[in-house]
Amino acid sequence: MLLQKIRDHAQGWFAYTIIGLLTVPFALWGINQYFEAGGPADAAVVGASKISLQEFQRTYQQQRQRMQAMLGGNADPALLEGARIKQQVLRQLIDERVLNQLAHDQGLRIGDQQLHDALVALPVFEQNGGFNSDLYERLLRNQGYTPAAFEEGMRQSLETAQLRDGVVASALVTPAELMQVIALLKQQRDLQYTTLSLEKYLAEASVDDAAIQDYFEKNKDRFVNPEQVQLQFIELKLAQIAEGIKISEEELRTSYQEQIAKYGRPEERAASHILIKLPPNAGETEMEQARTKARQMADSIHSGAKSFDQVLQDAQADQSGALEGANLGVITQGMFASPAFENALYAMKKPGEVSDPVRMPSGFHIIRLDSVTPAQVKPFEEVREEVAKELRHQQAENRFYEISQTLANLSYEHPDSLEPAAKALDVPVRESGWFSRQGGEGIAANSKVVDSAFGEDVLKRGLNSEPIELEPGHVVVVRVKEHKDATPRSLEESREDIAKLLRQQQAREALAKSVEMLKARAAKGEHLQALAAEFGGEYKNAGLVGRDATSVDSTVLVAAFRLPQPQADQVALGSTVLASGDQAVFEVARVVPGQPDALAEGERKTLAQQLGQQTGSGQFEQLLGSLRAKTKIVVYSDRL
Repeated sequence: MLLQKIRDHAQGWFAYTIIGLLTVPFALWGINQYFEAGGPADAAVVGASKISLQEFQRTYQQQRQRMQAMLGGNADPALLEGARIKQQVLRQLIDERVLNQLAHDQGLRIGDQQLHDALVALPVFEQNGGFNSDLYERLLRNQGYTPAAFEEGMRQSLETAQLRDGVVASALVTPAELMQVIALLKQQRDLQYTTLSLEKYLAEASVDDAAIQDYFEKNKDRFVNPEQVQLQFIELKLAQIAEGIKISEEELRTSYQEQIAKYGRPEERAASHILIKLPPNAGETEMEQARTKARQMADSIHSGAKSFDQVLQDAQADQSGALEGANLGVITQGMFASPAFENALYAMKKPGEVSDPVRMPSGFHIIRLDSVTPAQVKPFEEVREEVAKELRHQQAENRFYEISQTLANLSYEHPDSLEPAAKALDVPVRESGWFSRQGGEGIAANSKVVDSAFGEDVLKRGLNSEPIELEPGHVVVVRVKEHKDATPRSLEESREDIAKLLRQQQAREALAKSVEMLKARAAKGEHLQALAAEFGGEYKNAGLVGRDATSVDSTVLVAAFRLPQPQADQVALGSTVLASGDQAVFEVARVVPGQPDALAEGERKTLAQQLGQQTGSGQFEQLLGSLRAKTKIVVYSDRL
């Protein structure tokens, strides 16, 4: 029943994931029970499917890069290199295998048109407003993929995403469940409260010298001047190098001619196709039957017995799953990994022509050329500044790399000084301010600089650091100019800090006592307004308020909605500490459940969808857990 619901909802467009680019956020689950030794070439075996060490390592490195990009200088090396991230990556890969198997068993397939649409829609492959095949191949190559392997992985990811979306979409929320949620979310509470200010108690706090000295003697280890360093450093910036590069007119025109295809729009062809599908494991007989059928369909179009549109409509109406047809839209050369399709398309001369059957991994395609848009190239003067900027950046990158290498070599060859490198590169040796292990200003705000400055080589051995990349195109080499050990602070140096700390402590304690006294009297029936006047607090009768009320302090509001409902003829009483350090005492006199008409029809539908998605996500996790339990999973931990 569930699988039928999945099939019913797993149609049309859906959210997708791409291996190495996007990830499906599966819930974390323990896999330690699967660990055993062995396997020189595999990271894990999931049923009949293997996860190679190469795939695991590639996915692991991609995950590290994503985390590094998100966290920047705040990234913890221990987190990036630890076992936790490796287990998360392995969980993801195992889940993908499990779900791929279920999708295959249940006949969920992604057609070529769906794959094409998903591929060209990815912004990562977009350049100049459209899909760029050169960029596509270059990015895949950099990540260690072939187009065929990537597209197969993408097809599998789309299938599992379709499966997940089908499960989530199949979840139902009953009207009674929706009403219960509305009653809770739109609940109102009759609220009044008084706020006691910490500042009032701070003003009344008094600390004598004896208390200060006693605290200092008992806590001397807390009062120290931290260890500090001052650095010398050489800094290289790509942007500064680019500013100094001059480009001649001849260089500009030569670069324009060499990359002229980049400054225009290539020829574009729009096409439609009819696909006679073949499974990946098709035998010779099955293949010959498909070939014959494709030949017959193509002959009927070429002879005029049927139009291409008529055959296309027949294919779209086919219920067997053996036929597929669609308008493919605009196609540029290099879009597909297999050249057969594009060769056939670009061999046709004018719109309306129909190809002979074209063999591809998915089956036999009959292609119609729908339109041709000639190539267009922007003139040199129109893109002159763009060419200059790119050429200047290219030359700056080359120069930056050369200078960075020279800096690295000279810093290593002269480990006790930056002067030789500064002289050779004609750059100044600059100095930082003093900073501790918590960092400082300028380059000292970067955690990598701080880690290097206090590292064994730089601090203890007095060596130049290795080049430190603060960000792309920004490198520094540092050395310690001066170092100060941590030193104990005297009583006089610490007096002001101790006095402030003790006054705050005293004030908080006095405030807490007042709050308890006020609550005790309120519990006996005294009105908060009268108590506020007596205790020097601020009183507010908020009346009936919802969870999203802006007229009430958010901390008070959250605390008030955590109180249990008051008994008949009684009030619920509570207190809370505000962000400022002030404290509030509050009463809830009654609770009014939210009513169905508290939400507009559109809001109810949105809420129902959200609840359904939440329920569906839970059901999907249950399904995934069940699949894992039924699947033999072996993890070769010694190879990770």
